[in-house]
Amino acid sequence: MDRRGPVFVALAIGVFVVSLGPITDGDLFWHLAAGREMLSRHALPRSDTFTVSAAGRPWIDVHWLFQLAIAGIERAAGLVGIAIAKAVAMAAGAVILTRTAERSGGAVTRDLAALSLFGLLFLARHLVPIRPTVVTLLLLAIYLAILERHRLGTLRSPRALLALPALQIIWVNCQGLAPLGPALIAAYLAGGAIAARRTAAADAGSLSWRPLAIALALCLPATFVSPYGPQSLALPLRLLARIVPGGDDGIFSREIAENVPPFILERTAPELIAHFKWVLASAGLALAIVRPRLHPAHVLLLLGFGGLALSANRNVPLFYWVLAPIGAIALGPAAVKRLAALPAGPWMARARPRVGVGLLATGLALELTGATIALAGEAPVGTPTPFHFPVESARRLTAMNATGPVFAADQHGGFLAFTVAGVKPYIDTRLVLHSPAEYADYLAVVDDPARFDALDAAVGFHYVVLPTTNPDRYLGLIAHLASGGHWRLLFTDGYEALFARQGESIDLGDDSVVADILSKLEGRLQARPRVLDAARVNLARMLIVVGQPAEARRVVDTLGSRTAASLRARARLVIGDFQAAEGLARVLLLQQPHDRRVLTLLGEIALLAGRRADAVHWTGEALAIDPYDPGARALLARLAEVRPDRLR
Repeated sequence: MDRRGPVFVALAIGVFVVSLGPITDGDLFWHLAAGREMLSRHALPRSDTFTVSAAGRPWIDVHWLFQLAIAGIERAAGLVGIAIAKAVAMAAGAVILTRTAERSGGAVTRDLAALSLFGLLFLARHLVPIRPTVVTLLLLAIYLAILERHRLGTLRSPRALLALPALQIIWVNCQGLAPLGPALIAAYLAGGAIAARRTAAADAGSLSWRPLAIALALCLPATFVSPYGPQSLALPLRLLARIVPGGDDGIFSREIAENVPPFILERTAPELIAHFKWVLASAGLALAIVRPRLHPAHVLLLLGFGGLALSANRNVPLFYWVLAPIGAIALGPAAVKRLAALPAGPWMARARPRVGVGLLATGLALELTGATIALAGEAPVGTPTPFHFPVESARRLTAMNATGPVFAADQHGGFLAFTVAGVKPYIDTRLVLHSPAEYADYLAVVDDPARFDALDAAVGFHYVVLPTTNPDRYLGLIAHLASGGHWRLLFTDGYEALFARQGESIDLGDDSVVADILSKLEGRLQARPRVLDAARVNLARMLIVVGQPAEARRVVDTLGSRTAASLRARARLVIGDFQAAEGLARVLLLQQPHDRRVLTLLGEIALLAGRRADAVHWTGEALAIDPYDPGARALLARLAEVRPDRLR
């Protein structure tokens, strides 16, 4: 029975479901803002018009074609339409890759590619937001399909390779990763040359080097076919130099989560990237057991994309996207030969196809079930993820007809620019518009709230919108604004804190005010108890920093999570009950000895209790786990101020 059709249908449906979901990434909104402006002005952006800090600076917008496309989709079908378009593109790319594997190795290779690709995308689903990367993934699939057919000699005509320069022009106007196109062709060209030297009986693709060379020669100038000319290529190279570990002064690879290497990110966010080491180990083990003969082009691709993944976790999906089909092409035929060599009677020969069908169906069914459950547990498709965006603050600013500069977290700048027409955020995530020193200055304002006053005097902010959840580094600024007397806290809900120059400030020391906040949260999130608990934890965190520890304890008293227990300990610390705070923290540490937040809390308790040696010890333990943890680094700075001569 031919199972080809059902496999492709199941794969397409599964990848579509995996790729659906709420909006989790703030970059989408400045892309939408740029697309909306292009549609209204009928002109490409040449300088920044969205932020205060980069106003008027030249902007090489290499994503302009992608931005126009999603702005058009948003006008026609809203954010839900964009989410569906992303899922369709991912499903199409997955089918193309699996069909490529099938052409190279047959049915078993196809089935292995489908299972592995579906599974890897499920693991990396949070690393593939709605970004121009989706275009890159789709074009990578098309490039690989054409190049593999050329390697196998199954292209109807070598002229089909001339489609690649045309695709390259689209690519270079959608995303800065367009140089990957010529790199793919170069890998197949070099791989063919190596294969031809390795054996006289090289395959047709290895010998047909001239069409590949012509395609590469045409793709290279195509990379410059952009309204921005050579700058469209120079910009990606600058960005690459910034995100590699140690690039510039390392601030972009150190302080931006998506640029952190995966093995470093795993120390602080294992839920996002722990799968990476297991995928590498599994792939290595499979290659060691089966011992296939990899084509040199495939080796070059795995090494290249593997190196990109090791340099920054944002590149892990690119690696998985290539690993699945190439791994299947390498392992599928070799595994079939090994199984065929095993002694077996007539009954085994009849049973093998049925066992294969059963394993494939079971694997796809399990993956689809997991994807469906994951989707059901998230926010509605195409809506901003709760507590990722200042949705309520934006709604209130719009209702107030707010205008003027607003200071906000960089990850929220694009959202505010797109959703609140009258305001201009200080910064957004287009960090190519800023030097490393300028970004360091922005972080210094966040980490040292006293610097905010000088920046405010120079800019004259009308509003401040800050998150109370991760990263915790904004809590100090919230406390500074709440205690300074120059700002009014207009709104908070456990995630957002909206400050304004004028207006009626809410009193977080009033039981009824906090009770009203909790009541409204329960009304909004009653169907999502885990999100509600997170909101309560974040509200308690904010209450502690603004000097309301008693209210914070009441907010989390009924919660049983580690985070809630840690906040109860911190509340005890704020009121001066060091013994109770340390007791609670030590219990948490016994449960999880490598929790850097608890280690930092113990360091804070020891410092305030006058036990400086203990504070140094706990801070060192926290920094050993994560050298860049903001809380531990801030505590280290406080220790240095107390006795710098004793810091070693």
